[in-house]
Amino acid sequence: MLSMRKLLFVSVHLQYLAADLPVHCVRHQVTGDWVFKLGPMSNKRSACGHQHPDVEELQPSRGVVDASQASEMKLTLKNPNLVSAGTKKGSWTMIYDEGFEVHVDDGMTYFAFSNFTYEKNSAKPLEKPHNVSHCDQTMVGWYQNKDRTKFGCYYGYKAEKPQQDKAAVLSKQAQTTQATASTKKSSFDTPLNPKAQKKAVKELNKRIGLLQLSWRAQEVDKWNGLSMREVNQYVGIKRTERRRDLHREMLRQKGVEPIARSFLQRDRALPKSFDWSDVNGVNFLEPVMDQADCGSCYAASSVRMLTGRHKVKLNDTSVLPWSINFPLQCSEYNQGCKGGYGFLLSKWSDDVGLLPATCMRYNTAGSCQLECDLKSLKGKRYRAASHRYVGSFYGNSNEQLIKEELYQNGPLAVGIEPDDDFMYYSDGIYKSSTQTNHTSTEEWQQVDHGVLLVGYGEENGQKYWRIQNSWGPDWGEDGFFRIVRGEDASAIESMAEAADVVEDEQNGRRVTELFDELGKLKSPQKHAF
Repeated sequence: MLSMRKLLFVSVHLQYLAADLPVHCVRHQVTGDWVFKLGPMSNKRSACGHQHPDVEELQPSRGVVDASQASEMKLTLKNPNLVSAGTKKGSWTMIYDEGFEVHVDDGMTYFAFSNFTYEKNSAKPLEKPHNVSHCDQTMVGWYQNKDRTKFGCYYGYKAEKPQQDKAAVLSKQAQTTQATASTKKSSFDTPLNPKAQKKAVKELNKRIGLLQLSWRAQEVDKWNGLSMREVNQYVGIKRTERRRDLHREMLRQKGVEPIARSFLQRDRALPKSFDWSDVNGVNFLEPVMDQADCGSCYAASSVRMLTGRHKVKLNDTSVLPWSINFPLQCSEYNQGCKGGYGFLLSKWSDDVGLLPATCMRYNTAGSCQLECDLKSLKGKRYRAASHRYVGSFYGNSNEQLIKEELYQNGPLAVGIEPDDDFMYYSDGIYKSSTQTNHTSTEEWQQVDHGVLLVGYGEENGQKYWRIQNSWGPDWGEDGFFRIVRGEDASAIESMAEAADVVEDEQNGRRVTELFDELGKLKSPQKHAF
Protein backbone atom coordinates (compact mmCIF):
# COMPACT_ATOMS: atom_id res chain seq x y z
CA MET A 1 0.00 0.00 0.00
CA LEU A 2 1.29 3.46 -0.83
CA SER A 3 1.90 5.90 2.00
CA MET A 4 -0.09 9.12 2.17
CA ARG A 5 2.97 10.98 0.89
CA LYS A 6 3.17 8.68 -2.14
CA LEU A 7 -0.54 8.94 -2.76
CA LEU A 8 -0.10 12.70 -2.77
CA PHE A 9 2.47 12.48 -5.52
CA VAL A 10 0.40 10.03 -7.53
CA SER A 11 -2.46 12.51 -7.53
CA VAL A 12 -0.16 15.04 -9.20
CA HIS A 13 0.24 12.80 -12.20
CA LEU A 14 -3.48 12.44 -12.61
CA GLN A 15 -3.76 16.23 -12.53
CA TYR A 16 -1.23 16.52 -15.35
CA LEU A 17 -2.98 14.24 -17.80
CA ALA A 18 -5.01 17.14 -19.17
CA ALA A 19 -2.17 19.66 -18.90
CA ASP A 20 -2.67 22.98 -20.69
CA LEU A 21 -4.86 23.52 -23.77
CA PRO A 22 -4.33 20.81 -26.42
CA VAL A 23 -3.32 23.14 -29.22
CA HIS A 24 -0.06 23.52 -31.13
CA CYS A 25 0.50 26.50 -33.43
CA VAL A 26 3.80 28.18 -34.32
CA ARG A 27 4.54 31.60 -35.73
CA HIS A 28 4.71 30.83 -39.45
CA GLN A 29 1.21 29.34 -39.20
CA VAL A 30 -0.13 32.51 -37.60
CA THR A 31 1.48 35.24 -39.68
CA GLY A 32 -0.74 36.73 -42.37
CA ASP A 33 -3.93 38.75 -42.80
CA TRP A 34 -6.51 38.48 -40.03
CA VAL A 35 -10.02 39.68 -39.28
CA PHE A 36 -10.89 40.31 -35.62
CA LYS A 37 -14.60 40.26 -34.75
CA LEU A 38 -14.95 42.70 -31.85
CA GLY A 39 -17.78 42.68 -29.36
CA PRO A 40 -18.80 46.00 -27.76
CA MET A 41 -16.54 47.43 -25.04
CA SER A 42 -17.64 47.88 -21.44
CA ASN A 43 -16.42 49.68 -18.34
CA LYS A 44 -16.20 46.28 -16.65
CA ARG A 45 -13.86 43.46 -17.53
CA SER A 46 -15.58 40.20 -18.55
CA ALA A 47 -14.54 36.56 -18.40
CA CYS A 48 -15.81 36.36 -22.02
CA GLY A 49 -17.51 33.06 -21.23
CA HIS A 50 -14.42 31.34 -19.76
CA GLN A 51 -14.29 29.60 -16.39
CA HIS A 52 -12.23 30.52 -13.28
CA PRO A 53 -9.73 28.96 -13.92
CA ASP A 54 -10.14 28.13 -17.60
CA VAL A 55 -11.42 24.63 -18.41
CA GLU A 56 -10.23 22.89 -21.57
CA GLU A 57 -13.56 21.18 -22.26
CA LEU A 58 -15.70 24.27 -21.60
CA GLN A 59 -14.41 26.81 -24.09
CA PRO A 60 -17.03 29.50 -24.89
CA SER A 61 -18.72 29.62 -28.30
CA ARG A 62 -18.40 32.53 -30.68
CA GLY A 63 -21.94 33.43 -29.76
CA VAL A 64 -20.44 35.36 -26.86
CA VAL A 65 -19.29 37.86 -29.49
CA ASP A 66 -21.77 37.30 -32.32
CA ALA A 67 -24.79 37.82 -30.07
CA SER A 68 -23.81 41.47 -29.80
CA GLN A 69 -23.33 44.06 -32.52
CA ALA A 70 -19.80 43.03 -33.42
CA SER A 71 -17.54 45.21 -35.52
CA GLU A 72 -14.57 44.13 -37.62
CA MET A 73 -10.91 45.02 -37.54
CA LYS A 74 -8.48 43.95 -40.26
CA LEU A 75 -4.79 43.58 -39.52
CA THR A 76 -1.66 41.84 -40.73
CA LEU A 77 0.72 39.92 -38.49
CA LYS A 78 4.19 40.06 -40.00
CA ASN A 79 7.26 37.98 -39.29
CA PRO A 80 8.79 38.16 -36.77
CA ASN A 81 6.73 40.51 -34.56
CA LEU A 82 5.32 43.51 -36.47
CA VAL A 83 1.64 44.45 -36.91
CA SER A 84 -0.07 46.73 -39.42
CA ALA A 85 -3.75 47.65 -39.08
CA GLY A 86 -4.53 50.22 -41.74
CA THR A 87 -2.57 53.33 -40.78
CA LYS A 88 -1.82 51.90 -37.34
CA LYS A 89 1.25 49.90 -36.40
CA GLY A 90 2.13 47.62 -33.54
CA SER A 91 3.81 44.44 -32.38
CA TRP A 92 2.79 40.91 -31.50
CA THR A 93 4.17 37.74 -29.97
CA MET A 94 3.34 34.08 -29.88
CA ILE A 95 2.59 32.78 -26.40
CA TYR A 96 4.49 29.51 -26.73
CA ASP A 97 2.29 27.46 -29.07
CA GLU A 98 -1.01 28.29 -27.34
CA GLY A 99 -2.06 31.64 -28.78
CA PHE A 100 -0.82 35.16 -29.44
CA GLU A 101 -1.02 38.69 -28.08
CA VAL A 102 -1.24 41.83 -30.26
CA HIS A 103 -0.39 45.41 -29.25
CA VAL A 104 -1.51 48.23 -31.55
CA ASP A 105 -0.06 51.73 -31.20
CA ASP A 106 -3.49 53.19 -30.43
CA GLY A 107 -3.16 51.55 -27.01
CA MET A 108 -5.33 48.50 -27.70
CA THR A 109 -4.23 44.98 -26.72
CA TYR A 110 -5.73 41.70 -27.98
CA PHE A 111 -5.14 38.17 -26.65
CA ALA A 112 -6.75 34.84 -27.53
CA PHE A 113 -5.85 31.15 -27.57
CA SER A 114 -5.57 29.46 -30.95
CA ASN A 115 -8.58 27.33 -31.84
CA PHE A 116 -8.82 23.56 -31.44
CA THR A 117 -11.55 20.95 -31.76
CA TYR A 118 -11.99 17.33 -30.78
CA GLU A 119 -12.60 14.89 -33.61
CA LYS A 120 -13.45 11.21 -33.64
CA ASN A 121 -11.61 8.61 -35.67
CA SER A 122 -14.24 7.36 -38.12
CA ALA A 123 -12.37 4.07 -38.47
CA LYS A 124 -12.42 3.55 -34.70
CA PRO A 125 -15.63 5.14 -33.37
CA LEU A 126 -15.15 3.73 -29.86
CA GLU A 127 -11.87 5.60 -29.32
CA LYS A 128 -11.86 8.92 -27.49
CA PRO A 129 -11.87 11.99 -29.74
CA HIS A 130 -8.44 13.47 -30.53
CA ASN A 131 -7.64 17.16 -30.61
CA VAL A 132 -7.01 19.05 -33.84
CA SER A 133 -5.44 22.52 -33.92
CA HIS A 134 -6.85 25.24 -36.19
CA CYS A 135 -4.10 27.84 -36.41
CA ASP A 136 -6.09 30.07 -38.76
CA GLN A 137 -8.67 30.78 -36.04
CA THR A 138 -8.75 31.80 -32.38
CA MET A 139 -10.94 30.94 -29.45
CA VAL A 140 -12.95 33.75 -27.86
CA GLY A 141 -10.44 36.13 -26.32
CA TRP A 142 -10.10 39.50 -24.62
CA TYR A 143 -9.20 43.02 -25.73
CA GLN A 144 -8.80 46.26 -23.81
CA ASN A 145 -7.38 49.75 -23.86
CA LYS A 146 -4.10 50.78 -22.30
CA ASP A 147 -5.44 52.36 -19.10
CA ARG A 148 -7.69 49.36 -18.26
CA THR A 149 -10.94 51.34 -18.45
CA LYS A 150 -12.54 49.63 -21.46
CA PHE A 151 -12.80 45.88 -22.08
CA GLY A 152 -14.34 43.62 -24.70
CA CYS A 153 -14.48 40.09 -26.11
CA TYR A 154 -13.40 39.06 -29.62
CA TYR A 155 -12.32 36.22 -31.83
CA GLY A 156 -10.22 36.16 -34.99
CA TYR A 157 -9.82 34.25 -38.22
CA LYS A 158 -7.43 34.45 -41.13
CA ALA A 159 -8.73 36.37 -44.12
CA GLU A 160 -7.18 34.00 -46.67
CA LYS A 161 -8.22 30.38 -46.96
CA PRO A 162 -5.42 28.29 -45.45
CA GLN A 163 -3.85 25.30 -47.11
CA GLN A 164 -3.61 22.03 -45.24
CA ASP A 165 -3.33 22.80 -41.56
CA LYS A 166 0.08 21.53 -40.56
CA ALA A 167 -0.77 21.79 -36.87
CA ALA A 168 -3.83 19.58 -37.38
CA VAL A 169 -1.68 16.95 -39.06
CA LEU A 170 0.87 17.13 -36.24
CA SER A 171 -1.86 16.85 -33.63
CA LYS A 172 -3.36 13.81 -35.34
CA GLN A 173 0.04 12.16 -35.67
CA ALA A 174 0.79 12.85 -32.02
CA GLN A 175 -2.54 11.46 -30.91
CA THR A 176 -2.00 8.33 -33.00
CA THR A 177 1.43 7.88 -31.46
CA GLN A 178 0.04 8.37 -27.98
CA ALA A 179 -2.80 5.93 -28.58
CA THR A 180 -0.32 3.31 -29.76
CA ALA A 181 2.05 3.94 -26.88
CA SER A 182 -0.72 3.90 -24.29
CA THR A 183 -1.55 0.29 -25.18
CA LYS A 184 1.97 -0.85 -24.35
CA LYS A 185 3.17 -1.71 -20.88
CA SER A 186 6.85 -1.68 -20.00
CA SER A 187 9.32 -0.99 -17.23
CA PHE A 188 8.36 2.65 -17.67
CA ASP A 189 5.22 1.83 -15.68
CA THR A 190 6.99 -0.13 -12.96
CA PRO A 191 7.12 1.72 -9.60
CA LEU A 192 10.56 2.81 -8.49
CA ASN A 193 12.08 1.39 -5.30
CA PRO A 194 15.33 2.07 -3.40
CA LYS A 195 17.16 -0.75 -5.21
CA ALA A 196 16.08 0.44 -8.66
CA GLN A 197 16.96 4.05 -7.84
CA LYS A 198 20.37 3.05 -6.51
CA LYS A 199 21.13 1.18 -9.73
CA ALA A 200 19.87 4.02 -11.91
CA VAL A 201 21.85 6.66 -10.01
CA LYS A 202 25.02 4.55 -10.08
CA GLU A 203 24.78 4.23 -13.87
CA LEU A 204 23.90 7.91 -14.23
CA ASN A 205 26.87 9.09 -12.15
CA LYS A 206 29.12 6.82 -14.21
CA ARG A 207 27.81 8.44 -17.41
CA ILE A 208 28.19 11.92 -15.90
CA GLY A 209 31.80 11.08 -15.06
CA LEU A 210 32.58 9.79 -18.54
CA LEU A 211 31.12 12.97 -20.06
CA GLN A 212 33.07 15.05 -17.51
CA LEU A 213 29.96 16.95 -16.46
CA SER A 214 30.12 18.99 -13.28
CA TRP A 215 27.14 17.68 -11.33
CA ARG A 216 26.11 14.63 -9.31
CA ALA A 217 23.00 12.52 -9.07
CA GLN A 218 21.49 10.94 -5.98
CA GLU A 219 18.46 8.84 -5.03
CA VAL A 220 15.33 10.82 -4.16
CA ASP A 221 13.16 9.21 -1.49
CA LYS A 222 9.97 10.87 -2.69
CA TRP A 223 10.21 9.04 -6.06
CA ASN A 224 9.91 5.59 -4.44
CA GLY A 225 6.56 3.99 -5.25
CA LEU A 226 6.14 6.07 -8.42
CA SER A 227 6.72 4.90 -11.97
CA MET A 228 8.92 6.83 -14.38
CA ARG A 229 5.79 7.80 -16.27
CA GLU A 230 4.37 9.35 -13.09
CA VAL A 231 7.61 11.12 -12.21
CA ASN A 232 7.78 12.45 -15.75
CA GLN A 233 4.34 13.94 -15.38
CA TYR A 234 5.31 15.49 -12.05
CA VAL A 235 8.18 17.39 -13.66
CA GLY A 236 5.93 19.69 -15.64
CA ILE A 237 3.45 20.06 -18.45
CA LYS A 238 3.51 16.99 -20.67
CA ARG A 239 4.07 17.73 -24.34
CA THR A 240 3.44 15.89 -27.59
CA GLU A 241 5.80 18.30 -29.35
CA ARG A 242 9.34 18.76 -28.05
CA ARG A 243 9.71 22.35 -26.83
CA ARG A 244 13.35 22.58 -27.90
CA ASP A 245 12.39 21.61 -31.44
CA LEU A 246 9.64 24.23 -31.37
CA HIS A 247 12.15 26.82 -30.17
CA ARG A 248 14.63 25.91 -32.92
CA GLU A 249 11.83 25.98 -35.49
CA MET A 250 10.91 29.49 -34.45
CA LEU A 251 14.52 30.68 -34.62
CA ARG A 252 15.00 29.16 -38.07
CA GLN A 253 12.17 31.18 -39.51
CA LYS A 254 13.22 34.04 -41.75
CA GLY A 255 14.25 37.19 -39.95
CA VAL A 256 14.30 35.69 -36.47
CA GLU A 257 17.62 36.00 -34.77
CA PRO A 258 18.31 36.75 -31.11
CA ILE A 259 19.16 40.41 -30.64
CA ALA A 260 22.88 40.95 -31.15
CA ARG A 261 24.83 43.11 -28.74
CA SER A 262 27.77 45.27 -29.76
CA PHE A 263 31.10 44.75 -28.00
CA LEU A 264 30.54 48.10 -26.25
CA GLN A 265 27.32 46.81 -24.67
CA ARG A 266 28.42 43.38 -23.57
CA ASP A 267 28.66 42.82 -19.81
CA ARG A 268 28.27 46.54 -19.25
CA ALA A 269 28.39 47.28 -15.54
CA LEU A 270 27.41 43.70 -14.72
CA PRO A 271 29.35 41.84 -12.05
CA LYS A 272 30.89 38.45 -12.82
CA SER A 273 28.45 36.81 -10.41
CA PHE A 274 25.20 37.92 -8.83
CA ASP A 275 22.41 36.38 -6.76
CA TRP A 276 19.21 37.91 -5.37
CA SER A 277 19.44 35.60 -2.36
CA ASP A 278 22.53 37.47 -1.21
CA VAL A 279 22.83 41.12 -2.22
CA ASN A 280 25.30 42.54 0.27
CA GLY A 281 23.90 40.10 2.82
CA VAL A 282 20.23 40.77 2.00
CA ASN A 283 17.95 37.98 0.72
CA PHE A 284 15.10 39.22 -1.52
CA LEU A 285 13.67 35.73 -2.14
CA GLU A 286 10.82 33.80 -0.54
CA PRO A 287 11.67 30.41 1.03
CA VAL A 288 11.65 27.34 -1.22
CA MET A 289 8.14 25.88 -1.50
CA ASP A 290 6.76 22.47 -2.47
CA GLN A 291 4.06 22.73 -5.13
CA ALA A 292 2.70 19.33 -3.96
CA ASP A 293 -0.33 17.84 -5.74
CA CYS A 294 -0.88 20.66 -8.22
CA GLY A 295 0.59 21.57 -11.61
CA SER A 296 1.34 25.05 -10.34
CA CYS A 297 5.03 25.46 -11.19
CA TYR A 298 4.19 28.24 -13.67
CA ALA A 299 2.20 30.12 -11.02
CA ALA A 300 4.72 29.59 -8.24
CA SER A 301 7.65 30.86 -10.33
CA SER A 302 5.79 33.84 -11.80
CA VAL A 303 4.27 35.05 -8.55
CA ARG A 304 7.60 34.56 -6.78
CA MET A 305 9.13 36.70 -9.54
CA LEU A 306 6.56 39.46 -8.88
CA THR A 307 7.09 39.22 -5.12
CA GLY A 308 10.87 39.41 -5.47
CA ARG A 309 10.70 42.36 -7.83
CA HIS A 310 8.30 44.17 -5.52
CA LYS A 311 10.73 43.73 -2.61
CA VAL A 312 13.63 44.91 -4.75
CA LYS A 313 11.77 47.99 -5.95
CA LEU A 314 10.76 48.96 -2.40
CA ASN A 315 14.10 47.78 -0.98
CA ASP A 316 12.06 46.09 1.74
CA THR A 317 12.27 42.33 2.37
CA SER A 318 9.53 42.41 5.01
CA VAL A 319 6.59 43.11 2.67
CA LEU A 320 3.99 40.36 2.30
CA PRO A 321 4.38 38.06 -0.72
CA TRP A 322 1.69 38.04 -3.39
CA SER A 323 -0.89 35.27 -3.42
CA ILE A 324 -0.07 32.37 -5.73
CA ASN A 325 -3.56 30.93 -5.41
CA PHE A 326 -5.30 34.10 -6.59
CA PRO A 327 -4.18 33.86 -10.24
CA LEU A 328 -3.82 30.07 -10.02
CA GLN A 329 -7.47 29.51 -9.11
CA CYS A 330 -9.12 32.61 -10.57
CA SER A 331 -7.40 33.40 -13.88
CA GLU A 332 -9.29 32.68 -17.11
CA TYR A 333 -5.94 32.71 -18.96
CA ASN A 334 -4.62 29.49 -17.37
CA GLN A 335 -5.96 26.08 -16.43
CA GLY A 336 -5.24 26.15 -12.69
CA CYS A 337 -3.63 22.99 -11.32
CA LYS A 338 -3.83 21.45 -14.78
CA GLY A 339 -1.16 23.75 -16.17
CA GLY A 340 -0.56 27.16 -17.61
CA TYR A 341 2.02 29.75 -18.63
CA GLY A 342 3.93 32.30 -16.62
CA PHE A 343 3.54 34.94 -19.31
CA LEU A 344 -0.25 34.67 -19.10
CA LEU A 345 -0.21 34.68 -15.32
CA SER A 346 1.68 37.98 -15.36
CA LYS A 347 -0.68 39.32 -18.03
CA TRP A 348 -3.74 38.45 -15.91
CA SER A 349 -2.09 40.05 -12.86
CA ASP A 350 -1.57 43.11 -15.07
CA ASP A 351 -5.19 43.17 -16.27
CA VAL A 352 -6.82 42.35 -12.92
CA GLY A 353 -4.37 42.97 -10.08
CA LEU A 354 -2.52 41.35 -7.18
CA LEU A 355 -3.56 40.26 -3.70
CA PRO A 356 -1.41 39.57 -0.63
CA ALA A 357 -0.88 35.90 0.20
CA THR A 358 -3.04 36.24 3.31
CA CYS A 359 -6.11 36.77 1.09
CA MET A 360 -5.72 33.41 -0.66
CA ARG A 361 -3.10 31.12 0.87
CA TYR A 362 -1.50 28.41 -1.22
CA ASN A 363 -3.80 25.41 -1.13
CA THR A 364 -3.69 22.69 -3.76
CA ALA A 365 -7.38 21.90 -3.24
CA GLY A 366 -8.34 25.56 -3.32
CA SER A 367 -10.84 27.43 -5.43
CA CYS A 368 -11.40 31.03 -6.46
CA GLN A 369 -12.53 31.99 -2.96
CA LEU A 370 -11.38 34.91 -0.80
CA GLU A 371 -10.07 34.48 2.76
CA CYS A 372 -10.03 38.20 3.51
CA ASP A 373 -12.32 41.21 3.34
CA LEU A 374 -11.17 43.36 0.43
CA LYS A 375 -12.72 46.45 2.00
CA SER A 376 -10.51 46.12 5.07
CA LEU A 377 -7.22 45.77 3.19
CA LYS A 378 -4.88 48.53 4.30
CA GLY A 379 -2.25 50.34 2.30
CA LYS A 380 -1.72 50.67 -1.42
CA ARG A 381 -3.03 48.17 -3.96
CA TYR A 382 -0.76 46.84 -6.68
CA ARG A 383 -0.82 45.09 -10.04
CA ALA A 384 1.68 43.64 -12.48
CA ALA A 385 2.75 45.81 -15.42
CA SER A 386 4.67 45.51 -18.68
CA HIS A 387 4.47 41.71 -18.83
CA ARG A 388 6.96 40.68 -21.49
CA TYR A 389 9.36 38.14 -22.88
CA VAL A 390 13.00 39.07 -22.52
CA GLY A 391 13.94 40.12 -26.05
CA SER A 392 10.48 41.62 -26.73
CA PHE A 393 8.87 38.50 -28.24
CA TYR A 394 8.94 34.74 -27.80
CA GLY A 395 12.09 33.13 -29.20
CA ASN A 396 14.22 36.28 -29.18
CA SER A 397 16.09 36.19 -25.89
CA ASN A 398 19.74 35.42 -25.22
CA GLU A 399 22.16 35.10 -22.32
CA GLN A 400 23.20 38.74 -22.21
CA LEU A 401 19.65 40.12 -22.32
CA ILE A 402 18.60 37.73 -19.55
CA LYS A 403 21.57 38.76 -17.39
CA GLU A 404 20.76 42.45 -17.82
CA GLU A 405 17.07 42.01 -17.00
CA LEU A 406 17.89 39.84 -13.98
CA TYR A 407 20.50 42.20 -12.55
CA GLN A 408 18.62 45.44 -13.20
CA ASN A 409 15.07 44.48 -12.20
CA GLY A 410 14.97 41.26 -10.18
CA PRO A 411 14.31 37.50 -10.49
CA LEU A 412 12.87 36.07 -13.71
CA ALA A 413 10.35 33.33 -14.45
CA VAL A 414 11.89 30.87 -16.91
CA GLY A 415 10.85 27.59 -18.49
CA ILE A 416 13.13 24.59 -18.76
CA GLU A 417 12.86 21.37 -20.71
CA PRO A 418 14.65 18.85 -18.47
CA ASP A 419 15.59 15.31 -19.44
CA ASP A 420 14.91 12.31 -17.22
CA ASP A 421 18.24 12.62 -15.39
CA PHE A 422 17.09 15.94 -13.90
CA MET A 423 14.87 14.11 -11.38
CA TYR A 424 18.02 12.75 -9.68
CA TYR A 425 19.90 16.07 -9.52
CA SER A 426 21.83 16.45 -6.26
CA ASP A 427 24.37 19.25 -6.68
CA GLY A 428 26.71 20.88 -9.15
CA ILE A 429 26.08 22.53 -12.52
CA TYR A 430 23.43 20.58 -14.40
CA LYS A 431 23.69 19.67 -18.06
CA SER A 432 21.80 16.76 -19.52
CA SER A 433 23.79 13.55 -19.67
CA THR A 434 21.52 12.37 -22.50
CA GLN A 435 23.28 13.22 -25.73
CA THR A 436 20.77 11.65 -28.11
CA ASN A 437 17.80 13.35 -29.75
CA HIS A 438 14.40 12.34 -28.42
CA THR A 439 11.48 11.47 -30.66
CA SER A 440 7.75 11.39 -30.06
CA THR A 441 7.89 7.58 -29.91
CA GLU A 442 10.11 7.56 -26.82
CA GLU A 443 8.52 6.90 -23.48
CA TRP A 444 10.08 9.93 -21.83
CA GLN A 445 8.17 12.91 -23.21
CA GLN A 446 9.84 16.29 -23.03
CA VAL A 447 8.10 18.70 -20.67
CA ASP A 448 8.03 22.33 -19.63
CA HIS A 449 8.72 23.20 -16.02
CA GLY A 450 8.42 26.73 -14.64
CA VAL A 451 11.19 27.82 -12.28
CA LEU A 452 12.62 31.05 -10.83
CA LEU A 453 15.93 32.41 -12.10
CA VAL A 454 17.66 34.19 -9.21
CA GLY A 455 21.32 34.53 -10.12
CA TYR A 456 24.35 33.64 -12.20
CA GLY A 457 28.00 32.86 -11.65
CA GLU A 458 30.99 30.79 -12.67
CA GLU A 459 32.72 27.82 -11.08
CA ASN A 460 35.99 26.30 -12.32
CA GLY A 461 35.54 28.06 -15.65
CA GLN A 462 31.94 26.85 -16.11
CA LYS A 463 29.29 29.55 -16.34
CA TYR A 464 25.94 28.81 -14.69
CA TRP A 465 22.48 30.13 -13.82
CA ARG A 466 21.18 29.64 -10.29
CA ILE A 467 17.52 28.58 -10.09
CA GLN A 468 14.95 28.17 -7.32
CA ASN A 469 12.77 25.10 -7.88
CA SER A 470 9.38 24.34 -6.28
CA TRP A 471 9.93 20.73 -5.19
CA GLY A 472 10.75 21.50 -1.55
CA PRO A 473 14.05 22.23 0.23
CA ASP A 474 15.08 18.55 0.36
CA TRP A 475 15.64 18.36 -3.41
CA GLY A 476 18.85 19.51 -5.09
CA GLU A 477 20.96 22.20 -3.45
CA ASP A 478 18.50 23.05 -0.64
CA GLY A 479 15.70 23.41 -3.19
CA PHE A 480 17.87 25.21 -5.78
CA PHE A 481 19.87 23.99 -8.74
CA ARG A 482 22.50 25.38 -11.07
CA ILE A 483 22.46 24.85 -14.82
CA VAL A 484 24.95 25.58 -17.61
CA ARG A 485 24.72 29.18 -18.85
CA GLY A 486 25.22 30.44 -22.39
CA GLU A 487 24.36 27.19 -24.20
CA ASP A 488 20.55 27.24 -23.96
CA ALA A 489 20.83 24.04 -21.93
CA SER A 490 17.39 22.46 -21.48
CA ALA A 491 16.02 25.50 -23.38
CA ILE A 492 16.76 27.65 -20.30
CA GLU A 493 17.48 30.75 -22.41
CA SER A 494 14.53 30.44 -24.82
CA MET A 495 11.60 31.64 -22.71
CA ALA A 496 12.56 34.08 -19.97
CA GLU A 497 9.60 36.13 -18.77
CA ALA A 498 9.54 39.42 -16.90
CA ALA A 499 7.02 41.86 -15.45
CA ASP A 500 7.09 44.83 -13.11
CA VAL A 501 4.95 45.65 -10.09
CA VAL A 502 3.29 49.08 -9.92
CA GLU A 503 0.69 50.77 -7.78
CA ASP A 504 -2.81 50.01 -9.05
CA GLU A 505 -4.21 53.35 -10.19
CA GLN A 506 -7.71 51.86 -9.87
CA ASN A 507 -7.11 50.78 -6.26
CA GLY A 508 -8.15 47.16 -6.75
CA ARG A 509 -11.33 47.88 -8.70
CA ARG A 510 -10.87 44.99 -11.13
CA VAL A 511 -10.27 42.52 -8.29
CA THR A 512 -13.47 43.66 -6.58
CA GLU A 513 -15.39 43.33 -9.85
CA LEU A 514 -14.12 39.79 -10.30
CA PHE A 515 -15.38 38.56 -6.94
CA ASP A 516 -18.54 40.57 -7.28
CA GLU A 517 -19.19 38.78 -10.56
CA LEU A 518 -18.58 35.43 -8.89
CA GLY A 519 -20.96 36.36 -6.07
CA LYS A 520 -18.36 35.72 -3.39
CA LEU A 521 -17.36 39.21 -2.35
CA LYS A 522 -19.55 39.38 0.75
CA SER A 523 -18.64 35.96 2.16
CA PRO A 524 -14.87 35.58 2.53
CA GLN A 525 -13.87 32.01 3.31
CA LYS A 526 -12.52 31.25 6.77
CA HIS A 527 -9.15 29.60 6.57
CA ALA A 528 -9.07 26.13 8.04
CA PHE A 529 -5.67 26.30 9.70
